[in-house]
Amino acid sequence: MEELQIPDRYKPGFEKLLSIDNKTVEEFIEALKQAPPLLLIEDLASAVASKVQTLTVEEIVDIVEALISLYNFRDYSGESTEELVERIAQSVQDDEELPYISNEQKQEFERKLTTFLEFNGVLSVASKAINVVRDHERVFTRSRVLTDMRPVFESDIEKGPAGVAIVHMLKIEYADLDGKHEFFVALDSIDLEQLREQLDRADRKAKAIELMLSRANIPYLNYLSVE
Repeated sequence: MEELQIPDRYKPGFEKLLSIDNKTVEEFIEALKQAPPLLLIEDLASAVASKVQTLTVEEIVDIVEALISLYNFRDYSGESTEELVERIAQSVQDDEELPYISNEQKQEFERKLTTFLEFNGVLSVASKAINVVRDHERVFTRSRVLTDMRPVFESDIEKGPAGVAIVHMLKIEYADLDGKHEFFVALDSIDLEQLREQLDRADRKAKAIELMLSRANIPYLNYLSVE
């Protein structure tokens, strides 16, 4: 079977998983059981950190990201937990950028991974929710509005500006399969007001849906914090 290549972004999480003891694993699982379903990994990590004192929020983020990547891969590949755990443990052992582990340590690592992957719970929900939210051709990443003053002159420039126009440039950054991109759109005051109204309307619709879900006792996968 082809060996898995571990992306660099997930290596810190696997390295931390190698070092934590069984007591920490048990505390981690117990904290996950009590955590609500969340979309942001940082929010989930903060919920876990309050129950697991031996790890920082940053370390928990690394671990959760690595685990969610395994949930995603398992769903995509259709492999069993046993097969995936065996392959990823072998990849970790063979990776020269990760700490050396003996066969005995590898078996212990496999037991940890199996514990986390058989837990499901919020990790499985977060994995699927992230895929649903991001399953688009283009995904918004951030925005910024730049405001400029544009002087307007009459034919006799020496008289100075006859007036000043205010122009806003909306910068939109997004990501797709080819990487990160950006584009700019010019806005005037009327455009800003229209955009504000549309955003407010979208927010009101989201709150109405949230209320409906609450009445139906269906968890709302919300962001606790917005960067």
